[in-house]
Amino acid sequence: MSAPADLARAIWQAGVDAVGGYAATEAALSDLPRPDRILAVGKAAGEMTRAALARFPGVPALVVTKDGHAEGLTGAEVIESAHPVPDARSLRGGAALRDAVGGMAHRSRLLLLVSGGASALAEDLVPGTTLDDLAALNRRLLGAGLGITAMNEQRRQVSRVKGGGLLSGFAGAHVDVLAISDVPGDDLAVIGSGRRRL
Repeated sequence: MSAPADLARAIWQAGVDAVGGYAATEAALSDLPRPDRILAVGKAAGEMTRAALARFPGVPALVVTKDGHAEGLTGAEVIESAHPVPDARSLRGGAALRDAVGGMAHRSRLLLLVSGGASALAEDLVPGTTLDDLAALNRRLLGAGLGITAMNEQRRQVSRVKGGGLLSGFAGAHVDVLAISDVPGDDLAVIGSGRRRL
C-alpha cells in the first residue's frame, strides 16, 4: 500500500475516532459532576457508557443498544435490542429505562446518554398499541421514504418514552443529557425522538 493511501486511511480513522462514542463522551464529561445513575440508549450507548464509567466508576448504569454493540463493556446492565425494526426486546429496554427513571430518589442526578437508533431500540407503548402494530408502523415508515423528522412524529404517537415521555417520571433534582447526533441539523427533537417541538 502506498504512503498516500496509508496517510488517507490514517486521517479518515482519526476523524472517525474523534466523533466516536467514547471520545465524544469523554470530552463532554469533563465539567459534569458525578451522577447517581447512568442510562444510555442507542447504537453508540456502549461506548458512551464505557467513557462515563471510566470517569465515574461504580455508578449504576443501564445500557440499551443494538446486538453486539456493547461487547466487552463491564460494570453495566446491558439489554441488547433490535434495529431498525423493534421487537420484544425493545419493549423490555423501554420498560427498564422507565423503571430506572421512576425509581430515582428526590435529590438524585441522572446522566442520560442518547445516540442514533434509540427510537427502535427502546419503546414503551401507549395502551391499545401492540408490538405487531409497532413493527408494522416502523416497516411502513422505513419504506415510505420519509425524512427522520416526519417518521418520529408518527412514532411519538404510540410511545410513552419518546417526545419527553421517558423523563416525565423523573423525580430527581437534575438531568444531564449527552446526545450524539446522526440526523441533519442535530436537532434534539429528532435524535432518538427526544422531545416534542415547542
